Amino acid sequence: MTFGILDPAGALGLAAVAVLVALHLYDRRRRVIPVATLFLWKRIPASPLDRRRFRPDLLFLAQLLLLLALVGGSLRPYVQRAAARAPAGHLVLVLDVSASMQVREAGETRFDTARGRARALVEALAAGDDAMLVTAADRTHVVLGWTADHDRVRERLDALAPLDTPTRLGPALELALGEARATPGTRVAVFTDLPRDATGIPADGLAAVDWVQIGRTDDNLAIAGVVVDQPPFGPLADVAVTVLVKNYGHTSRSAVLEASVEGEPWMRRPLVLGARASEPVLLTGPRRSGVVALRLVADDALPVDNRALAWIAPADPLDLLVVTDSREVGAAFEQIGRAIEGGRVEVVNRARYEEEPLAGRRAAVFDGFAPPSAMNALYVAPPSDSRICPGGGIADRAAVVDWEVDHPAVGGLQGLQGLGLARVRRLATPAWGASVVLAAARDGDFPLLVLGEVGGRRVACLGATLGPSLASSDGLPLLLLTLGTLRWLSGYDEARVLTVETGVPTAADFPAVVPAVGLRVAGDPPVVVAERAGLHRLGDAIVLANLFDDRESDVGREGDRTWPASTRPPVPSDTAGRHEVDWWLYLAAAALLGLEWVVWLRREPA
Repeated sequence: MTFGILDPAGALGLAAVAVLVALHLYDRRRRVIPVATLFLWKRIPASPLDRRRFRPDLLFLAQLLLLLALVGGSLRPYVQRAAARAPAGHLVLVLDVSASMQVREAGETRFDTARGRARALVEALAAGDDAMLVTAADRTHVVLGWTADHDRVRERLDALAPLDTPTRLGPALELALGEARATPGTRVAVFTDLPRDATGIPADGLAAVDWVQIGRTDDNLAIAGVVVDQPPFGPLADVAVTVLVKNYGHTSRSAVLEASVEGEPWMRRPLVLGARASEPVLLTGPRRSGVVALRLVADDALPVDNRALAWIAPADPLDLLVVTDSREVGAAFEQIGRAIEGGRVEVVNRARYEEEPLAGRRAAVFDGFAPPSAMNALYVAPPSDSRICPGGGIADRAAVVDWEVDHPAVGGLQGLQGLGLARVRRLATPAWGASVVLAAARDGDFPLLVLGEVGGRRVACLGATLGPSLASSDGLPLLLLTLGTLRWLSGYDEARVLTVETGVPTAADFPAVVPAVGLRVAGDPPVVVAERAGLHRLGDAIVLANLFDDRESDVGREGDRTWPASTRPPVPSDTAGRHEVDWWLYLAAAALLGLEWVVWLRREPA
């Protein structure tokens, strides 16, 4: 147990003791004592010291104790019990586990280096100190909450491995700084290959972070993109795959691009790429449909972006019923059916269909009216009072301005932005569907193509009017849009293949199932997020995941750099077991004030 004071300036009050003594001496000099006669006083020898001698009485002692009690209270004395140990320390470790942390240099990966440095901080913790482990990739993940079990922290560190996703470091850092604000004395340490200015965190927040940047090499080639051009209902001979290869280094590199379909070799192309150069490679004439595996044979620092997957759909024939009163539209579809190998197109007028609705085709086209149908159906220029395809009036001179490039009905289509339409029915987006193609006229934009499901069947609403130009070169964009929609309606994507980019949420049109390793699946309809590149299976569905991210593939850094924190969160003082006793002295002063008052009343009058 120890004693101390919190306000030493209170000791200045001791000067009041000297004032109290001076007042008592002065009072004694001026005091007159009445006596009956002076003859006895004359016999006593007078001494000047008698007048100056200080003789404290009971009143003085009471006043002195009162004064000392007040001065003692102003010093704010306390009694401190000995603490069991110093306050515990707190450490938040934030590790970047994105794809670029897999880069190999100096005999190990960047993540191995980061993990080793993080482990050293854990080893330096004192017994009882807390630690938290947070990872950052496409999302923030608290791997381990606050714990003083350092062996457990080391085990979780050893079990970590980088993913194949982009980096979103800002949210992880915000979480760590929030913990530091909530728990004073917390140290935040970040291990990444990104510089500090890549997070979007304000400078005052970064000032409280120990930032360790790892990495130097820029030696990396990558498959940066894949586009499959497969005309709807076209033969395999018309399929073309364009592969974009990039060199992210500052020196020229050579490599070989290999392609196979369902394990069967397709093509092999040698490449030479200059510094920071890119080259598109066109692959044509596949011999079969299925999963296309692309591999870049190159001994570079990051292998994960040297692979990519794509999908070539089976070449299924067109099987279509067209209901129209327009001879030009009917003739155009018949011409399309003859041009497609194995295609079957049956054209009837509206009266014939209403007399006896036909069925048995993969899909139907209804031109100008919107009857209920048991088949998957495309409603072209539906009337404004249609319940299936609600809409408004007519727009003149409209043009396509945007479309959902990831939807299978329009995926891979080019040139839609040049599609101009003389007269268009303004569609609305019903509850069952989604706007896939957007058009704009003078007085605003509106859906041009709406796709969805009604009662278990696929439905498409197209606001454009089909005419004789559908089968001509002038109508090529509209023809491709129509055929793409019919392919989706025909259900030829029932193999349920979903091509995604790692770390990017993508909606799936198949039921959610237990996700495979490397995938996250949530929601209804399900949203899929791939954490690992490659082929994944979800029941009978296939997910093809690729890392197409320039930020992750462009691995060049300025070298290992460290920015120590320039500010630290305040460390709380250890006040456990401290008891201030000033109020006891003030209570004693109050009691002494009462005593002094009683003594003063009983004192003989001067």
